[in-house]
Amino acid sequence: MTVGVSLPRGSGSVAHEDHGPTPEKGAEDVAFDSIYPLSIRAISRRFWTPVDVARRAAQLLRQAGARRVLDVGSGVGKFVLVAAAAVPELRFVGVEQRAHLVEVARRAQERLQVPNAFFVVGEATSSSWRGFDGFYFFNPFAENLFVDGDQLDDTVELTYLRFFRDVVRTERALRDAPLGTAVATYHGMSGRMPACYELSQTTRAGSDWLRLWVKTRERAEGFFLEYGDGVVLHRADGAPA
Repeated sequence: MTVGVSLPRGSGSVAHEDHGPTPEKGAEDVAFDSIYPLSIRAISRRFWTPVDVARRAAQLLRQAGARRVLDVGSGVGKFVLVAAAAVPELRFVGVEQRAHLVEVARRAQERLQVPNAFFVVGEATSSSWRGFDGFYFFNPFAENLFVDGDQLDDTVELTYLRFFRDVVRTERALRDAPLGTAVATYHGMSGRMPACYELSQTTRAGSDWLRLWVKTRERAEGFFLEYGDGVVLHRADGAPA
């Protein structure tokens, strides 16, 4: 069932600017993906952010005042590289658990010479998020729920337990983040957005919604869940508010 976007009071604007990939945007992704090995190009559309979406997310984060952005689960670095080139005054860091993908990202960065793009190997939710005032999520933990054969590979732990662990850690880290922290989500964030964040902007982008959230309160009970086209506020007990 498809529902409309439900915004909390005072939550900003909704812009219906983009209704999916166009031939021009598809060609742009093909051109960018040429920096990667053929095996990466073949799965890019499924696993990594389209060029146009990455640029738009970077601009949203810049407009929200972010200066240092963490891409949670950065894969081969496509979002970080595109975003860093689009907004050179910001610093973009990608954290990725698969070391071989980080190596691919670093080679691409060297080839493109994007000085404000950086990549580290690690489990995103086990790393400190201090020092970052912006975050990007492209449904990073959903791979834990994929059936065998749909996952990228089997070189890391992919389980239901891992999914829930990462979701809980992410929610805790976002609750503890300073006021003004900006979060951009594409295809959702895989979990619950704490209610101390306000949905600032929503726009159709690529094959889903690109949303910008900003932390406006130190504490607030409850959380938001993204249901396809809609966003619903829930009380702390899980019931819709």
